Amino acid sequence: MMRRTLAALAVPAACLPASPAPAAAAAEPAIRSITVRPVDPVVGPTGSVRLVVDVSARDADRVSVVVEPGRARSPRPTEPGEPSEPGEPGEPGEPGDDGDGDGGEAGDAGSDAAQSGDAGPVVPTSPYGAEAPRTALDGFPPILGGALVPGRVVRRTAAWDGAWETWRFLPQKALSRWYPCGAWTVTATARGADGAETTARTVFYLRRATELDGVKVARDGDGVRVTGTLMRVDPLGRVDYRPYAGQRVAIRFRPAGSGDWRQMDTAVTRKDGWFSARAHGRGDGQWRAEYAGSTRYARAVSAGRRV
Repeated sequence: MMRRTLAALAVPAACLPASPAPAAAAAEPAIRSITVRPVDPVVGPTGSVRLVVDVSARDADRVSVVVEPGRARSPRPTEPGEPSEPGEPGEPGEPGDDGDGDGGEAGDAGSDAAQSGDAGPVVPTSPYGAEAPRTALDGFPPILGGALVPGRVVRRTAAWDGAWETWRFLPQKALSRWYPCGAWTVTATARGADGAETTARTVFYLRRATELDGVKVARDGDGVRVTGTLMRVDPLGRVDYRPYAGQRVAIRFRPAGSGDWRQMDTAVTRKDGWFSARAHGRGDGQWRAEYAGSTRYARAVSAGRRV
């Protein structure tokens, strides 16, 4: 009896019903990088700058971006490639009115609030962006004329399984002098087919143009005197350029036959933007003035001049 019972239990494994295989977990979407071009957008008194935003993502069914002024308050790990906050060289003692007493520019790069004092169009401060579903597996080719549809996959770096895809966004609004200068944040969100999502951010700086106007180099006794005027795009929008007060300008010299510019002196611009510096002569060579720029205003370099 016992022998028959054991024999009945010895059923071949192939006859047993197969247990259901565990469902494969959907891969979590990931973002490797956010690239903004141009890297350092600069706006002048006229014209505008159009951005191109490339997001490298994996396992994403949908990717969206938002571009907005200011710095988003978010955990540091979600901000790949974010540059460190540069200082504002040459802007000593600038109060909230941007240092020239005109009271025309509200806030700074940290807040980038709307500039209510600006003349002209109302500053658009609302976020802008684009969103589009993933395209066919073979990617999305460029359209005639070089334009690309926002949010489409334009480049793939490996086979489809687990590949990093580049999603390209062309924000419809171009940046101009009427937008806040300083830090801007790009927020990218990748969503998987099952609804899982991940977010990453990066920061770029929108700067207004500056110019070194009327730079002159002349002999002054046993030395050389360099004079000129530093101008910036008018933050009030009343004129194209306005003198930029309280800024440090470097005076540099390049000896004949050398490729290196050596700093010889510095000067601080007056209320009218004018500066003057005297340095000892160093023989034959060229002299020029340089403004280093800041997080809100672009660098400016004058042409080299011989005495």
